[in-house]
Amino acid sequence: MPVADVSPTVSLPAEELERLCFAAILAAGGSDRLATSLAAATVAADRRGKLQVGTAHLFDYLDGLESGRINGAATPKPVNRLPATHLVDADGGITQLAFDEVFDRFAESAANLGISILNVMNAFPAGELGYYTMRLADRGLIALAGANSPALMSLFGSLDTVAGTNPFSFALPHSQSPRMFDQASSATAWVNVREAAERGESIPEGWAQAPDGTATTDPEQGLAGSLLPFGGVKGSNLALMIELLAAHGGANFSVDAPPIDEGTTTPGTGLFVIAISADAFDPDYTLRVEEHLARLDRDFGIDFGRKRDDAVIDLPQNIHAALVERGRR
Repeated sequence: MPVADVSPTVSLPAEELERLCFAAILAAGGSDRLATSLAAATVAADRRGKLQVGTAHLFDYLDGLESGRINGAATPKPVNRLPATHLVDADGGITQLAFDEVFDRFAESAANLGISILNVMNAFPAGELGYYTMRLADRGLIALAGANSPALMSLFGSLDTVAGTNPFSFALPHSQSPRMFDQASSATAWVNVREAAERGESIPEGWAQAPDGTATTDPEQGLAGSLLPFGGVKGSNLALMIELLAAHGGANFSVDAPPIDEGTTTPGTGLFVIAISADAFDPDYTLRVEEHLARLDRDFGIDFGRKRDDAVIDLPQNIHAALVERGRR
């Protein structure tokens, strides 16, 4: 995977970058439907300034498609056992396509019933989690989501990797664009440690531990050992809760999930999303939230959850060149 660096950048309209991503995904063996879903999610992260889980992370998907860790011809299989529950078997494909498969029905059930829950299983890890919650907030819904991944992080002081970085996202409607946060349960994202190792740079203490459980600032030792949860026991509790909900529909637990960067087997991890009607209790809730957030900004300098939406993305030249090359294969 090319590393995002400080070399010259290439400025691309979001639409052009999405076309390049689409071509690279097709060339790696993805179907038209899979390429459409993954390219859209990739560029959405880039537009929010999150290149590390956008185009830089796309190469993990491309490698997964070429090696068989992602089923490029996946056909997601939805199951609805109850009116407010939506389960999708991703068929060894990507979470984004499984989400697209049921998005309209899921959003409509939340609007009509007041609340609905979605679970995705048998999938490659979910990528930028805010992509899912932002789309629901755009539909006027409050959204919470969490996902697990292959084991990369210790929990409760263990020496071994037990859980994924297990991110959590929350978004709610706003007239000036939804407000959202998306954060890992780990002290930092795994891709940040990997990039530091590839650059030959050190990492801050508290991000990871060496295989013997000692603190380390060496990213290679951190990758060989395990990431650390933020806040110790508090982060461990949150990570485990997220995993238990993400595996609710039958997804692999993190310790059972094959890695995303080697082998030929899908990680088979999961995602949960809860969508709540913003006016389920109070028809003026969204307005009251907007007024409260404006007060936090005006009186306390807190601008909660506002996200960038760049129409033009500055892509590091090396990543742009690698993406173009992958699309020509």
